[in-house]
Amino acid sequence: MIRTSGTLFRTVVSPLLAMVVIVVSATAVLADDRINCAYPYWFGFAPVPVAIEVGYFAEEGLEVETVFDNDRANVLPGLEIGDIDCTMRTIGEHMSRPLTADANLVVIGVIDVSVGADGVVGAPGIESVTDLIGRTFAGEINHPGTLMTAHALKQAGHSFDEVNVRLIATDDGQAVFEDPEVAAVATWEPMLSEIVANTSRTGSKVLLSSADFNGLITDVVIVNKSDYEANREKYAKFMRGIYRAVDLFNNDPEAFLAAAAPNYDVTPDQMKADLAGVYYTSYEDALEFFGIGGQAPKLKEVVAGLNDINVDLDLMDAPIAYEAMVDPTLTDGLFDGKTR
Repeated sequence: MIRTSGTLFRTVVSPLLAMVVIVVSATAVLADDRINCAYPYWFGFAPVPVAIEVGYFAEEGLEVETVFDNDRANVLPGLEIGDIDCTMRTIGEHMSRPLTADANLVVIGVIDVSVGADGVVGAPGIESVTDLIGRTFAGEINHPGTLMTAHALKQAGHSFDEVNVRLIATDDGQAVFEDPEVAAVATWEPMLSEIVANTSRTGSKVLLSSADFNGLITDVVIVNKSDYEANREKYAKFMRGIYRAVDLFNNDPEAFLAAAAPNYDVTPDQMKADLAGVYYTSYEDALEFFGIGGQAPKLKEVVAGLNDINVDLDLMDAPIAYEAMVDPTLTDGLFDGKTR
């Protein structure tokens, strides 16, 4: 996802900052005490800088270096060959082209779920997703709102092909929605609320919200598979630091925000408001997502649904099995004998 309006967003960094990823990774040594992570500017990933700031990684003897970079064309090649160690993004985005089943990448953790930060605004008279059939839907093809629309249409017995798609940059969504031919637009907060509140098209409403899609828009931690297999404890340290930072948010949100906000050049109050549609996944949530303890893995269900959606949207050549993308075993017993 690329969030380019308001404060809550994932955005492409400047070419200079993209170069920083290369410089940092080129001089870094892949060792059992260091992780280099490149990921989008997105508040959902704040547990990582928080774990750095409050010392959770340091307590594990782990050094973590980070840089904001949303461009998969920058990140994936470096991650594949081991120039960088990790990234984070939505599981649906990760599954899309050019990922293949034999990629040198593996998902080892979950970090947040969109529970209202992403959605679709419907024009007056659009009361359900089936009202979009034969009408114009505006959005980016891999936008969470587009995925939700395709998923909802399929559940209703229809295809996304029955909708006329106008491809736009999400940043232009507010202006695009003023066109009376546009029946719905895929967007995210804060633009989602702003469109509903400020459009001249009285009666417009949030038609679909990520709050209603049970984890479909889930962000995951993706790492270099070869380095992970050679240095599992390094990545266990990394995930423990992340889940401890989530614990901090749940137990002392003000302390979390004070540590996180400067990394995003916003105030704690701004960050607090924009996190209303984001749910940070705790270690207990991770156990549920990965099916530890005999329960059905929730993430596997999400992947199955996204395989269908992504193939329908021509974002994948063919489905990729959950087992080829995900290693849940690191989560099992992650904190046994360790500080939490």
